[in-house]
Amino acid sequence: MIASFLNKTGHVANFALENYRTVNSDWYTTICLPEVFDELRKNNRKRRTILHHDSVSSHTAQQTNKFLKDKKVKLMSHPAFGPGTL
Repeated sequence: MIASFLNKTGHVANFALENYRTVNSDWYTTICLPEVFDELRKNNRKRRTILHHDSVSSHTAQQTNKFLKDKKVKLMSHPAFGPGTL
């Protein structure tokens, strides 16, 4: 499995999950997100970051929410239903 991150101008980072590992909040907040934010803020340390998450457990975990709050990252809301599912 590959976790990919994009911003409005294109590719930011990819992370391979080795040995069929699953994504959990520990991996997400200690390995994945710090590298993504470092890459995003490389050219502008004061850059505002807005992240779009769906409702998977690694995104909604208390550890993830605390990490994002500490980094002053805003979350974009995710609709309960996608287009055409109503």
